[in-house]
Amino acid sequence: METDYKKLFYVGIAYGAYPQKGKKLKKTGLPVKKLEKEFSYLLGEGRMAVKKMCIYYALFPQYSGKALITGKPKNWKLQVVRQLLEEVQLKAERAFDCREQLLAQELSGNTLQVPQELIAACLYRQRPFDKICITLPDEGGEREMEQLEELLVPYLPRIRQVVFKGNESSLSNWLEEYLYDEFGIVMIRAQGGLEDMPWLNLGEDVTEERSQVHLEMKKALKRCVSPALALKFLDTAVKNGYNTDVNSYVKDNTGQTVGYTES
Repeated sequence: METDYKKLFYVGIAYGAYPQKGKKLKKTGLPVKKLEKEFSYLLGEGRMAVKKMCIYYALFPQYSGKALITGKPKNWKLQVVRQLLEEVQLKAERAFDCREQLLAQELSGNTLQVPQELIAACLYRQRPFDKICITLPDEGGEREMEQLEELLVPYLPRIRQVVFKGNESSLSNWLEEYLYDEFGIVMIRAQGGLEDMPWLNLGEDVTEERSQVHLEMKKALKRCVSPALALKFLDTAVKNGYNTDVNSYVKDNTGQTVGYTES
């Protein structure tokens, strides 16, 4: 049976990095690489129809170079950042047929739009499970219902318990009716996260870096699947894969964001 492959192109940030000596990215552009590891996922009808996701990526060095006299890191000009991003995204689409593309939040103006397939791949990594905790946005319509159904339906025939954590909404009411009518599952409502089951969190913005996260929440995060954590998983996978390849950047230990200047 032919495997259904999904291609995703991701541009991350190589923190504390400079372009390789002797190479001018404004002329050569960012190189596009393919992650050796592929990620399996289930999405939509067909519990046994496992799909595969191929990751293509580019890493943007945080600094454009070093000042000749002081040796301090030099920031990128904003127009150069935009030009390099446009060029590498076009290259990924034309050369590798990567129509689904994702930028690190710092490169996309902190807009978090994670493909459904990436969230599905993270949920697939939580297998096996026969119960699940779900958190939903306070607002949602038909599109959100369809996306939620796509994520859950491959697993629901074997699910014996669904716990809902969050505020009641039209979306949560729809889920409660859908689970009972289609699968005979009575949805349970709970306040705290449960450690012994995956937590599909499509509502709350939680990451391990938030200073207000309590110990109980950190334990729940180990099995949490959310858009923010899915993006973090992708970024880590890309950089781990990159570090096993030829090192294209000179490293420096300073800085947390891509530096650029307006002019």
